[in-house]
Amino acid sequence: MKIGDFEIDIPDPPLQDPHCIAILKPWINVGNVGKIVLRRLGKIYAAERIGKLSRPSKFYDFTRYRPEIRLRGDVRSVRVPNTRISFARRSGENDLVLLELLEPHAWAEDFNDSVVELVKALGIVRYIQIGGMYDSVPHSRELSVTGSARGWEPPAGFGNVRFSGSRYQGPTSMASQISERIYGDLNLQTLSLMVHLPLYLKLDDDFAGSARILKILAELYCFSPMLPEVEMGEKQYDQVSPAMTDNPALQEMVERFELETDQEHTSIEEGVARSSSGSDGISLSPEIEQFLSDVADGEDTTGESDSESGRG
Repeated sequence: MKIGDFEIDIPDPPLQDPHCIAILKPWINVGNVGKIVLRRLGKIYAAERIGKLSRPSKFYDFTRYRPEIRLRGDVRSVRVPNTRISFARRSGENDLVLLELLEPHAWAEDFNDSVVELVKALGIVRYIQIGGMYDSVPHSRELSVTGSARGWEPPAGFGNVRFSGSRYQGPTSMASQISERIYGDLNLQTLSLMVHLPLYLKLDDDFAGSARILKILAELYCFSPMLPEVEMGEKQYDQVSPAMTDNPALQEMVERFELETDQEHTSIEEGVARSSSGSDGISLSPEIEQFLSDVADGEDTTGESDSESGRG
């Protein structure tokens, strides 16, 4: 069945008041957090693929998102970059639609229209976008998750998520309009969850960040939070502190981040949230500022990896 620019096999029987969990690659997907989370959810619920864009070259420049040659035994195939849709049934509960959005290079308005049409056709009642971003946070504390919820009220203390209106101004993705339209045009519930990752690590697969999001979703959908990503993330981050002993600049920076994080948590517990302007934050020495600049030099903090962008 054609829905916008998607070719979809509509599930039969229809999905039961499904929630959509979406990621947007490569934008806001540092550490492959979103991809790892969707992969785990797909395994938990035995998700099935139901569709993709019928002609992805309308939206994607394949000199930037490179097709990949794959071998399975003696069989050779080409995997073409695409936006893919899966679904999972949950007996007696809201079913799930797993939406792996690949950011378009062209015809973004048509792309957004097609996603909104898809959400409407599948009868989705809540749209959840997850992702990760780099931030000045320490690996030695619980990773901060910020978000927003519209059209519904999450339970008090839900996932230790800091809910607030975004004050970000700057470059964004055209696909960021999708959530706005789903809430504004379709009047559906929306939720965004963004995990903040230590900017000095730059892990290709950040399992600690993925585990943080999975634990929140486990609270929401009542599956076990005892997942492989939790242990894998702990092992990843446990290797960082010993490595800092030969790098005083990094060690000082992490200690500053730890102190600022602890002060912020104390302020929140006392009901006195720190100003979003950061005017009461801890200032870093010029040497540390330069170190941060060197770490981030040439990196795209929105999460565009070399393999996804076609560089290298």
